[in-house]
Amino acid sequence: MGIDVIVIIIAVVLALLGLVLGFGRTLKFFTSGIFGVVISVFVCMTFGGMILGIPAVQRWMIEINWSLGGFLQTIHLETIIFYIVFFIVVQIVRILVVRLVAGLFSANVLPVRIINRVLGMVLMVAAVFLLLLLVFALIQLLAYYTDYSIEMKLLEKIYDSFLYDLYLNNPVKLVPGGSYVWWR
Repeated sequence: MGIDVIVIIIAVVLALLGLVLGFGRTLKFFTSGIFGVVISVFVCMTFGGMILGIPAVQRWMIEINWSLGGFLQTIHLETIIFYIVFFIVVQIVRILVVRLVAGLFSANVLPVRIINRVLGMVLMVAAVFLLLLLVFALIQLLAYYTDYSIEMKLLEKIYDSFLYDLYLNNPVKLVPGGSYVWWR
């Protein structure tokens, strides 16, 4: 059985699981515990630099840094505090949004139940797909700091499949340029 067939079977099983659980429970599962922390860290990594790039915020951070002086200025304590506060805000917003959305989809009305089940299917497949992209990015990061043997072994196993194309064109980049496969 080819790897693409296995991927399709896994996607169908995940969709059926999402159908059974529904959107609200699937959303709660993928946004609580360690998944919630990972999501919050990802949001902070993605948007924190963008927020710090706003000229007014840059000037404010520079002023804070200069007022600290000495060692605290050297370690950029203001940036550390910014990311800690940003992480806490993202966690609070994440919890509130998940509770609100999950509550909306828990109504016991036929149209809402149908939408809940369909969106549960989509969310389950999409969430696992995004986790796969993150795993691929972590493999690329590991390969970047080692001898690329892990990456080569993986790519040999998934060569000429959907996963191979996905790996080479992964939008999640933890290293500059993504994969450094020699035959690229």
